[in-house]
Amino acid sequence: MPPDASRRQAGQALLETLIAVAILAIALVSLLAGLVQLQERRIEAARTRHAGQLASDKLAEVELAGEGAMTNASGEFPAPDDDFSWEVALTATPDTFFRVLSVEVRSKGSRPVSVTFSRLEARP
Repeated sequence: MPPDASRRQAGQALLETLIAVAILAIALVSLLAGLVQLQERRIEAARTRHAGQLASDKLAEVELAGEGAMTNASGEFPAPDDDFSWEVALTATPDTFFRVLSVEVRSKGSRPVSVTFSRLEARP
């Protein structure tokens, strides 16, 4: 084999290796971008679950406090949940025997989360 042929094969092998490394780098960047999005979604889901738990707790608190506590009100949760606010609303229904008690929990920040729990209540 002439010396030029082995040199050409070595250059071709180097080019093939560089192309393979470039393809691998593109695949890794895509994979890492997907992992970052997955982590962001996990954090958002955790915040939504936490807001749901806070809303459930607030609804139970209002129900346990009795009829006198069932008024439209709003406020913020104490630390460590001070980045969440709540709102309790009583709304009328077309049926005169019932009303709707709703608790909405919202988060502050760049990615707001809102969870609303509602319950049908008998009118006193």
